[in-house]
Order: sequence, then structure tokens, then C-alpha cells
Amino acid sequence: MADFRQWALEFVLADDEGRQTAVAQKAAKEIQTAPANTNPVARWVEAVQPWMPGSGHEAEDETPDWTARAKALEFLSRTLDFLSKDVLKPSQVKLLVSFFGAMFEVDHKAGIMPSATALTRIAAMKSFQRHSGNEIIQKICALRDDFPRQVSKTRLAIYELTRLLMSTPEVAGDLQHRHGSSAGFMIDLLQLCRSERDPECLMVWFDILRIFLSEYSPSKEVLEEVYGAFKPYFPISLPRASQVAITPEDLKLQLRKCFSSTHLLADHVFPFLLGKLDQGDAVTVNVKVDILKTIRACLDEYTHPEQSVAPYCGRLWGSLKYEVRNGEIEDTIWGTLEVLKSLTNRLKGDDLRDYTLSVTRDCVADLGTTMYASSAGRLLVSVLSAKPSAFVLMAAPVMTHIKENLRHPKAPVHSQDLLKVLHVVLETRLLLVDSDMTAEEREDFAAIDAFFKPLYEEVFKKVVNLGSKSDASYDDIKIASQAVQGVGALLCQRPAKSLVAAEDAVNTSSERLLPEGTCSEICESLFAILTKSGPGHPRSSGGDELINDTTKALQRAIRLYPKGFSPLVDQTMAIIRPSWRSGGAEEASETITALGAHIAFVGSSELPSTPRNGFDHFIYSSRSFLSELFNALEAKADPQIWCALAATVQSIIRHFNDACLGQTPRKDLDFENEPLQRVSAVYPELDQLGGEKQVEAFVGYHSQVPQSSSVDEIRREFLLVSLFISRQLYRRATKVVDSHPQTGKAALTLSDDFTTVDQATGHQYLHLISTLAGFVVHEFSESQQTALKAETFAISLFRDDSIAVPQKASEEQLSSGSEQSVLENGSAWSWLASEAPNVLSLGILQALQPSAVTRLFKTGVAQELILSGFVANSSPSRPVTLSILTILANRFKIETLSSLMAALEQLTSNLLPASSTEDDVSRLEKITSVYALAAGMVRRYSCKEAKPLLQLIKDSPKDAKLGSELARRLEVIVVPQQPLTKENYAIVKPLWVQKVYFELASPMLQAATGQDAEVQDQQIKSNYSTGVLLIVKHMNFPIYEADADKILRISIAVAQNSDIGPETKAALDVLKNTLIEAPEKGKGHLRSIIKICTRVFSHRSSAASVDPETEGACGKLALEIVGGLPRMYESQHLLPHAPQVQRELTMVCGHRVREVRKTARLARVAWADLK
Repeated sequence: MADFRQWALEFVLADDEGRQTAVAQKAAKEIQTAPANTNPVARWVEAVQPWMPGSGHEAEDETPDWTARAKALEFLSRTLDFLSKDVLKPSQVKLLVSFFGAMFEVDHKAGIMPSATALTRIAAMKSFQRHSGNEIIQKICALRDDFPRQVSKTRLAIYELTRLLMSTPEVAGDLQHRHGSSAGFMIDLLQLCRSERDPECLMVWFDILRIFLSEYSPSKEVLEEVYGAFKPYFPISLPRASQVAITPEDLKLQLRKCFSSTHLLADHVFPFLLGKLDQGDAVTVNVKVDILKTIRACLDEYTHPEQSVAPYCGRLWGSLKYEVRNGEIEDTIWGTLEVLKSLTNRLKGDDLRDYTLSVTRDCVADLGTTMYASSAGRLLVSVLSAKPSAFVLMAAPVMTHIKENLRHPKAPVHSQDLLKVLHVVLETRLLLVDSDMTAEEREDFAAIDAFFKPLYEEVFKKVVNLGSKSDASYDDIKIASQAVQGVGALLCQRPAKSLVAAEDAVNTSSERLLPEGTCSEICESLFAILTKSGPGHPRSSGGDELINDTTKALQRAIRLYPKGFSPLVDQTMAIIRPSWRSGGAEEASETITALGAHIAFVGSSELPSTPRNGFDHFIYSSRSFLSELFNALEAKADPQIWCALAATVQSIIRHFNDACLGQTPRKDLDFENEPLQRVSAVYPELDQLGGEKQVEAFVGYHSQVPQSSSVDEIRREFLLVSLFISRQLYRRATKVVDSHPQTGKAALTLSDDFTTVDQATGHQYLHLISTLAGFVVHEFSESQQTALKAETFAISLFRDDSIAVPQKASEEQLSSGSEQSVLENGSAWSWLASEAPNVLSLGILQALQPSAVTRLFKTGVAQELILSGFVANSSPSRPVTLSILTILANRFKIETLSSLMAALEQLTSNLLPASSTEDDVSRLEKITSVYALAAGMVRRYSCKEAKPLLQLIKDSPKDAKLGSELARRLEVIVVPQQPLTKENYAIVKPLWVQKVYFELASPMLQAATGQDAEVQDQQIKSNYSTGVLLIVKHMNFPIYEADADKILRISIAVAQNSDIGPETKAALDVLKNTLIEAPEKGKGHLRSIIKICTRVFSHRSSAASVDPETEGACGKLALEIVGGLPRMYESQHLLPHAPQVQRELTMVCGHRVREVRKTARLARVAWADLK
């Protein structure tokens, strides 16, 4: 038989929490499994008898061991934690209640805490009898004056026990039946807990009071007693030094629940809270917000509002309206408006009618004043927006007074405030028209529709037109800015149909309250404002805000009124066409850009409720601007015009794509066969662009895109159309050369449109259409790119009818390779790698998934592009060639192609040393090609086959003639590039930067610091130093932290010995980063650092060879370093240099570059504080 006495002793003697838990678990298990005839519960209770008062184990004058007694009782309590709820019998539960309850009478020092915890566990047991709850509460109340003397943790346990008992339905029923409405037990509890101050205890005590008030039925006298118990705590807060986890807001919320617990308190609560509120400046903002939240909670929670709320609505309104009318603190104003809204929600019938009449009567007079119109509007809106019935009662008189006052405004700001109120009323109606209403309420709501229909003619037309006046004043613009928002909301209004009519309507969202003619006029008046955003119209103060507000309002209007869009596009075309045909190119391009941006945003940035309407907008606008672009090309217009039109087309496409993505569509829908051919047939107006016949009307595409099409289907069709648009632009930009001068085979070159065009502007246009094609191809999923054979677009440039795309080569052909032939005879694809059309190929290449690039290698074309690009001469398109090499090397493991690697080794074998027979320009470009390939390879980790290329890169700074230039170009290997981001499907391994440092930068650092025996020439060391810095500047400090001292020294050396240029900028970049991350490393170099930085930011160059941008960037970096020194180092290290530095900083505060001046002023302040 288990010895409970021994376990009790073990528990009392144990100091380890785990040991005590194990003992309690053993005892619980024994109670649950022992035979009933062994009476385990009695033995378990008797086990603690030696520590109990009156046990005979203590001498008369001996002080009891309170700690041991408490732990003995805790043994019983902890055991209960592990007992199942259905183990104990009713008689056993009763015994335990008596035992632990007695502790409240006889053992106020040691027994209360464990007894309360044990009783909490017992009260949750299955056999707990409801009448025992009253017995426990009586025992608790027997503590009387000893209760406040208990520590807060013990009191908290008692409160939690009491809450559990009072919230248990069976116990609550017994207490109610036993004590009736007099609730004697509650009076005793109030007496016991009247002086509670502990926050955690108050949280539970307030909850007990809430439970009593909401779930019991006390008499009026008891109700007042309970109210009197929590009322003095309001307003409640926490001492700043309080260490409890409870926040002040938690306490406020719990007390608030007491106030809102029963409607029977309304006669006490509302006068009390309003009295507090009416104290004016004597009440702090926080307290006032607390009062308002409490009033709102009462309004929301009280039942029987006709008895508890309605009698006080007049007094509530009388006090609260001044909080808004005369209020200055937004928190209290907002809280008051929320209270008024809640009050309105609780009223109905005559009470609501009388209340809204009072509000309307008090506020409409204020609408006629400049000072109070805004606050009156807020009060009115807070009430009428509460529910449809309030809106019906107030909307008509409010709008009538607004219209009356707008006829005779007191000041421009008065007009703005009135229009803002009207706007919010319209927004409120939009929200309420779809709310749940009874048939009667809906009929009443529809009855006031007549007040809204004439608003455009009576109110908005005149003030909206102010915005399109050429001589509009600042006040006109501000008024128009407010009006356009309101008129946008007005156009979106829908009629309030009866309930049956709303259910029968096929598409209620497409119905409009205003007639079609008014909708069209609104759209035209809004667009008239936007037409003034071009370069021919002077920009006045507030004009940008007006344009932004108008664009948003028009976009919103077009979503609800799709028919209004095409006339806007037609107007735009009517404006921009003469502008580029007869005006200056720069002004015309600005006009196109401004209006095009508005059209793109208005028509395509958000999908209407029927997505097909949005697709119509995209087709109409993109086709219109494309048609204009092709007309401009035919007319030999200035390339600035081409660029502006092409940028607008791209903007439309990007906006519409974002709008579709906002609906999270599926992105992997399948295509039918030959999708581009289908687009060509279905959209002849796009197919015939650039031809002799311009199609002016839309034909047939509606049947391909049904009205019910999903966003998934719409987006798929949109991408295909966008791809076809790219095809048309590409085909227009190129022409076929039947016999290329170098290869004798068919090739592409730029079309005749570019014959007399400035090269820079022409390249800008090519870049625009290239990025458009790349964007579209990027949006296709991998499976869709495969289905489209997207990689062929990159090599045929959509001229697959003239440029034969090779089929997949056999494994034998790939292994034998055509690389040697390319080296000897040149490639048929050299035009694509190194001539002007290569920018068109680049746009698509960088959008291809690695699987698509792999297919290019399987045809053998990619290998030829690499070799052709590798040997290409310097030209304006050379940077594009290098980017193509980088992309191909990144998305395919070129080092696994032995024939290609052999060809590359052959090309690089004689590039170094400088004694090579090859001319220096050619060597420089070929080594730069190696850098470009490496930039792609290092990001995905290269294989051992690439080591010869890596060795060439390491040795390149040794070149006697080209070493310095090659060192500068090393940066291309690690510099961030858009095609090498994961977003563009590049293969980027997590630790590639670290790998580059250890395989490339670290060995070069050894050479730079003289630790490489083969490198002793000072110039070569300098080359290596430059190369290391240009690489390291793109790395985080932890990567090179182990070598930070060496790198700091070479950065100082390079900055000392170099003129202002890229080398100095790289040195300053690394120097700044090192000092920020490890300032202690710079302490020994402070004199050199200060000298370098002052030389750089004080530099005054007259040489045309110094790039002003680089000079400004170097100056800013130097100032940031100097300005940071006072934060990094103690003043005694800097004071010797202070006079000189402060003098130089004073002079540089007049630098011609704004950013340099700003940084200089900050640095000057930092040094002025040195003491």
C-alpha cells in the first residue's frame, strides 16, 4: 500500500520543482488506481496532518513552521492538478471542500494560497455539488480583515476561485435561489474586496462584478452597492513604475465592461460620465477618450434601448456636439463621432426621428458659417452614416442646405468644406445602398434618389469646370480638387432598388443612378482638367493635387461607366496628333507622356466589376497609341515622339497586368496551337499596323473574349495580345538583309526608320520596345514559354518568316561542335550578338527561364552567340553584347560543353602577357568578354572546367599595358545587374559572393599587399589594389572581415595615390564601410583618413576629364566619413585635427552640388560639438 505520508514528507523537503511535480503525479496515480476499500483519498488528506494546526506535533510555545505547512497543503493542491475530473465521488469532494474551506478560518498565514488553488480545481470536477459554491464563498468572506493582508498572488487566487464559482451555471443558480435579489453573498464580497488596488487582482475583481451584474438579478439596492464598488475606480490608470504585464488599456477595458454590463445602470452611468465630460479643461485628453469609449460601450451593449438609451439621447447630444464643434484634439473628436454613430444605431421610430431632427436643426445653421461648416459636416455625417433609416431622414435637408450655402459661400475655404461634406454624404450613400434593409426601408431609401440626380447640374458642373480654366486661381484649383472627388462619387451612385428588384437584377453593379448623358459629361469635364497637365499650360500652386485627384476620380468613374473611356482616348489622339505633326518635338513628347500616363492609369490600372470591360479599354488605348506610333514612324517624326508613344504603350500594358495580378489569377493556363497566328486573325487592327491600310474600326475580338470571361482567361488573352504588339514593334524596327556582308547569309539590321536618326535617341527607342517585349515574355509561366517557343523570339526577333530558326541539334553534333568553324569562318549569328539589333534580343533573353535558354544551347545558336560576342569589336552596342554573354553563361552550365570551352581557351590562350601579337584594343575587349562570362558563371558556382578563365582573370592586372584598365573593369563580375536577379530567372546561389571573395579577391589581395612572390612591380600591385577594392565594395563587411586590416591599408593607399575617379570612389566606399563596422581598425590611421577626405571634398577640378557626378559622389563619401568620426572616436583623438577640418568644412558648405552641401553641414555640426 502506498505511503502518502512519505510522499508528503518528500514533497515538503524537496526544493526542486521537477521533484515536487513527480511526487504529486505519483500521488494522483495512486488515488486513481488504488482499490476503493483502501480509502486512498482519506489517507492522502491525512498525510499532511503532522503540519496542520492542533495536530499535537508542536509544543505550546513553539512557533509553527508556516513554510512547511504551506508546502504540505501545496502537496494536496498539486496532486489535484493531475487528477482526472471524474475520479472523486461526491462525498469525497464534499470532504475536500470542508477541509480546504476550513483553512480560510484557521490558517490565514499558510493555508490560503494552496487552499484557494485546490478549491479552484475541485470546483471544476464532475462531482462538485452546486450548494458547495455558497459554502466556499462564505468561507472566503470569513477572512474579513485578513484578506487585504494576504499577498497579491494569494488574493488573485481567491478572486479567480470566486469568478469560477460565480460563472458556473449550476452554482450561479443555487446562489440566486438561496439569496434571492438581496444577494447577501455579494454584499459580503463587496465588503471583503472594497480596498483592492493590485492591477492583476482588479482585472479579475472587475470581471466578477461584470458577471454578477449581467447574469444575476439583484435588487435595486444591491445594484447600487455594486455600482458604488467600481465607480470610484473611474478613470483608472497604472503607476508608471508598475511592473505587471497588464497594460493601462487592459484595466480600462475591464472597468468599462462593468459600466456596460447591464442596462439597469443607465440612470447612474450616463449622468456620471457626462458630468465627468462636462468638466472641460479639467479633464485630460486620455481621460476624455476613456469617457467617450465607455459611453460608446454602454450604448452598444445596453439592452432595451428605448428604456436605457432613448431617455438620454437629448442630453448626450447636448454635451457631445461641443466636443466636435469646438474641439481641437482629433482623438476626442473622432471618439465623439463614434459615440454619436452608436447612439444613432440604437434608436428607432419616433426616438430616431426626434434625434435626427435635433441634430439637423443644430448643425445646418453652422453649415452657413466658415468657422463651423467643417465640424457641422462631421457631426451630420456621423449620424446619417449610422444606418439607412437615419440617412433617409437627414440626407435631403442636409443636401438642400449645402446647395443653398454653395450659392453664396462666405469664403473659398467655406466652399471647400461644403463640397467635402457633400462628397462624404455621397460616399456614405454608396456604402448604405448595399446594406441589409427591409422592403419598407429600401422603398424609403429609394424615395430620396431624386435629390441626388440633379447634383451635377446644380452643384458640381460649375465648380469642376473651374479646374479646366486657363486662368484658374489658387482658390479655384483647391475648390475644384474637392469637387472632382465628389463628382467621381456621384457618377458611381446606383439606384436603391426594392429588395425584389435587387434580387432579380442581372448585374446591379452596372446600373447607375445618373443618366448616360450626365455620366458622359462628367467624364469629359474631368478629362478637360487633365488636358491642362501638358507642357503648354503653366503649373500653378495646387495644380499637382488637382491633377492627382482628378485622375483618381476619372479612373473610378470609368470603372463604373466603361462607355466613357473610348471618347477620352479619341480626345487624347486629337490633341497629341497635331502636337507632334506641327509642334516642337520636346513639347509634343511631354504632351504625349502626360496624357498617355493619364489614359493608362484611368483605363487599365484597375479592373471593372466585369473584367472584359477592362480588356476592352486595354485594346482600345494600346491600339490607338500604337497606330499613332506607326503614323509617326511613317512620317519620319522625331525619335522623341517614338519614345513617348512607345513608353505609353508599355505603361498601359504594365498597368493592366498589375490590375489582373491584383485578382490573383492562375498563371499557367494552356494555349491553343499557334496562338500568335490566332491573335493576328482575331485582331486585324493590330495585324495591319504599319501596312498601307490602317484599320480604324474594331473587328471581331469580342467573340473571342466573352463578357463572362474570368480574370485568368482575360490575362492570358492580354499577354498574347501584348506579345503580338511586341512582335509588330520588332518587325517595324528591323529589316531583312538577304546577304550579310560578313557571312553572306540572311540577317537582320535596323529598318530604314533609323537611317537619319540620332544614334542615342534611336537606341533609347529600341531599349523601350526591348524592355516591353522582355516584360511580356517574363510574365509567361515556364510551361507557357515552352509552348510559345519563346527562345526563338530572341534569335529571330519575330521574323521567323525570314530568319530560319535551327532545329534541335543531335548529341553528336553538339559534342563535335561547330565552334571551330565559327572561329575560322565567323558565325551566321554575329549580327545578333554584336550589331545594333542585339538590344532587341537582350530584352527577351533576360526574361527567359533557364529551361528556355537550355533549348537555345541545344540548337547550337547560343554557342555561336557566345563566340561571336566574345570576339566582337568595341562599338556602341558592345555593352549589350556583354550582357548577352552574361545571361547565357548564367542560365546554362557552359563549362559542361567541352567544344565551347576548348574554343574559348583557344581564344584566350594568347591574350596575356602584353607581348602578345594581338593589338591592345582587341585584347582588352576579349578579356572584358571573359569578365562578362564570369559574371554569369560565379553566381551559380562554376565547375573546375572554368578554372582557366578564372586564372586569366586573376592574372589580368599583371598586364603591363592594359593592367590598370583591366583592374577597373573587374567590377563587372560582381556589380548588381538586372538580368542577374532571381526575379529575372537568373540562377543565384546563396553564398556566391563569399565564393568570389575566396577564389578571386583573396588571391588578388595577396598580390596587392606584396605577399605574392611573382608580383613585385609597384604599378601591378596598385592594379591589384584597385581591382580588389572595386570587387569588395559590393560585399558585406563580414565577408572580408578577416582581411579588413589589409583592405583598409590598400584603400588608404589607393585614395592617397589616385586622382578623383572610380578608384578613389571605390577606396572611399570600402573605407567608410570598414570604419562603420569596425571603427577600432581605423584608430591608427586617423591622420591619413582625415587628410585623404579633406583633400577629396575640397577638390576643385578644372579638368574636363573629371566626371562631375563621380567628383560629387567622392566628395559626399569623404564628408560622410569625416562627419562620422566624432561618433566613432573619443574627442581626444580628433581635437588635434579639429581646426583644419572645421575650416575645410566651412568652405565646402558652399559646394555647387546640393547633396555635398547638405552632407557638409551635417559634418560641420558633428565636429562643432567636439569638446
